[in-house]
Amino acid sequence: MKFKTIAMTGVMSLAGLGLIGAGAHAVFTASATTVQTITAGTPTVVTWAADASNGCTTQAIALDNPGTCYQVILSTATVGSTFDTVSDVGVLNTGNIPVSLSSIGVTDNNGAFEPELGMCIDGSGMLYNNTLGAFPDLYGTYTYPTPVSTLAVGAVGTYYVDFYAGQASSACGGSSIPALTSGLAGASDTVTITVGYSG
Repeated sequence: MKFKTIAMTGVMSLAGLGLIGAGAHAVFTASATTVQTITAGTPTVVTWAADASNGCTTQAIALDNPGTCYQVILSTATVGSTFDTVSDVGVLNTGNIPVSLSSIGVTDNNGAFEPELGMCIDGSGMLYNNTLGAFPDLYGTYTYPTPVSTLAVGAVGTYYVDFYAGQASSACGGSSIPALTSGLAGASDTVTITVGYSG
């Protein structure tokens, strides 16, 4: 009996405390809000070369003509069986985010040249140096597993394009390749190289 009385007293005391505190309590809440606007950047570049036949011969001209100078068309070269033609191509990041050289597409319009024409592309490190026909994704776009080089906003980069035969590339070195065979005399090939930049 004594045990029951003690237990009941304990309950009554707790109830009394609850009533006393009921009118004098405060609730505090805190909230943290984070707001961020995400805007997709615009990766754009212009390009030029001193020997460009489409007029994009300087950085200033490329900046004034971005609708034309997103590509460079190099001047036609008339060559013998042994030759080496190097073009220095400039690229300016005109976008608002850094861009990385991430892919190269190569096509040509005369398959007879593919096993004989040497092609070197060098941009902040060797990208390719072999015959045109050995390019890893000829008539497609070869995507590098990791970006090759990065251009900050407003930065200028350079890559070299060299077509050669009968010797090694003067821009890239490496092994020499044989001279063009007589079967190609009088023939021509137009090679298009698309260097892809991504943001």
